[in-house]
Amino acid sequence: MRNASKTILNEICDINPRIDKTKIADSLKVSFVPMAAVGAGDGKIDVSHKRPFSEVKKGFTPFQSGDILFAKITPCMENGKITVVPRLENKYGFGSTEFHVIRPKDGVESRYVYYFISRLQYRKDAASKMTGAVGQKRVPVDFLKQTEIPLVPLDEQKLIVSEIEKQFSRLDEAVAALKRIKVNLKRYKASVLKVAVEGKLTEEWRKK
Repeated sequence: MRNASKTILNEICDINPRIDKTKIADSLKVSFVPMAAVGAGDGKIDVSHKRPFSEVKKGFTPFQSGDILFAKITPCMENGKITVVPRLENKYGFGSTEFHVIRPKDGVESRYVYYFISRLQYRKDAASKMTGAVGQKRVPVDFLKQTEIPLVPLDEQKLIVSEIEKQFSRLDEAVAALKRIKVNLKRYKASVLKVAVEGKLTEEWRKK
């Protein structure tokens, strides 16, 4: 990448930032995101579920629009449960304590960071640094903080993100086309078997 400089994630993002809970009314409905609400490997997230702030202000992980949620526990991390938080109705969201939250600073595009840390190789590296008991291993926060990432100007970050998403869109279209072909092949096979069973497939041959 042109004009890329090496930096570490902790310099361009706040990792597991805190929020001032005293400014939030207990009755405010906030988005609630359990681990199951984040897709595995597809970046999807469901923020439609709401709970009063009073129910989630203790024992859950806070986040805001534009933050990146990174599942830290096995096997969710290896499965790619990583996502960028979309616009939230009431600004705040709370979710599983098994998420690390990454908040890009000014001049850093959230999806640029997301695509970098959602790569398979990065997840393999993270898995090798997990700590804890078998079945309960987690990615330590220091691994994220010390992650080296190439940083380019914001405009170039956006161009890179746009190109990645364009290529992914083309791939999705190709996969959809292959699925349609597969369905049509199944229908064709079924029709061939039908006419064969009915004797129509060899009808002309038998007449001759």
